[in-house]
Amino acid sequence: KAFEIITSAFNRGDIATLKVLVSADIYQKMSDIIKQRQNDKITAETDFIGFDKAEIIKADVDGNKALVSVEFVSEQVNLLRSVEGEVIEGDENYIQNITDVWTFERSFKSKSSGWLLVSTKK
Repeated sequence: KAFEIITSAFNRGDIATLKVLVSADIYQKMSDIIKQRQNDKITAETDFIGFDKAEIIKADVDGNKALVSVEFVSEQVNLLRSVEGEVIEGDENYIQNITDVWTFERSFKSKSSGWLLVSTKK
């Protein structure tokens, strides 16, 4: 569920949601991209078709925190649209099969039960 929430928030430009779900580094990178899209008057759209795989591929303990890497293989339709609504990147009729590896972190000292996204790789 975290994958869908974070990806959707990123595409909607919902920085408030991102701020609580991703690390400061990831937040800055995503925020910069969102600001650039806004300046260029570009909107992003993602239509999730489904997941082919969501599997933990690595789990570590580093001092007082746990790190879990998850491989997501998903089917998506991704588009970028101009201010006029024209597709400038992507294809409405093409379903992409995308593999991502996301690493989540949680401090053992934290009172929150939430995990933060700290790394993404394609």
